[in-house]
Amino acid sequence: MSVWILSQHNDSYENRRLLETFSNNSIDARLMHPDEFDIIVNRSRTKSIRYKGDSISMPKLVLTRVGSGTNYFRSAVMRQLEKFSVPTINNSEAITNVGDKLLAHQILAQNNIPTPKTMLVKFPVSSDLVAKEIGFPCVVKVLQGSYGKGVHLCQTKELFEDLMELIDNLGVKKTMIVQEFINSAVGTDLRVWVVGGKTIGVMKRTGPPGDFRANITGGGTGESFEITNELDLLCRETAKCLGLDIAGIDLLFDQEGFKVCEANSAPGFEGFEKYCNIDIAGAIIDYVKFKLNG
Repeated sequence: MSVWILSQHNDSYENRRLLETFSNNSIDARLMHPDEFDIIVNRSRTKSIRYKGDSISMPKLVLTRVGSGTNYFRSAVMRQLEKFSVPTINNSEAITNVGDKLLAHQILAQNNIPTPKTMLVKFPVSSDLVAKEIGFPCVVKVLQGSYGKGVHLCQTKELFEDLMELIDNLGVKKTMIVQEFINSAVGTDLRVWVVGGKTIGVMKRTGPPGDFRANITGGGTGESFEITNELDLLCRETAKCLGLDIAGIDLLFDQEGFKVCEANSAPGFEGFEKYCNIDIAGAIIDYVKFKLNG
């Protein structure tokens, strides 16, 4: 049997671990760059897709690791594979759901999942409306991004207006989202791994001093955290309503429990394996084996 790992990161920790674990389980796995494909739209399974210019046999399953780097072309590659009934984990619809942060929050709100208050803003931005609907401090985010990039904390209305003026003068004028700032545990959050509808581990992340973001890649540290019933149910439901087979759910501490900050379709797990001593690669391969044999 053959499995493709669809990823734009050739030498990442995650891909090395996955390839090693696939090999240890006697599964033929191949790392495939999503931009090296050509798509031919026809009814032929054997002639509908090429890789680096050559015809290629369809795999038994595709493990997608494109995450926030998914663009129209990469989505089209996944849809072409799905068209010919190749299982994709995660599938193109789920990746689209979480790749657009506003869409993800719309889906979560529709399913009564607790999230920070969220607002879509466009230029010219009304700071008075933001003050009324969200309040200050607030968090400004780009619609697509990961690893804490494109996220800015505005402590006051004046600082928010300064940021909007800077963006306006740069000529960017991107549509952005503004979120309520949850200040119950500033600089700390939880990363929860859900695989195949099961919560397999939780890591408490703490950011470097002075940074409200808690990403490990940004210099933060981690430690294992207990899987409570509330946390387990919340994260499994979040993954389910977003359509994610494999998910990294980020939770914020709130006075009333937890709120879902965001979900990730291709979360990194180097820090998770390091700080929590949980074999994430093994859990992923076990789920892949289940899907292959199902």
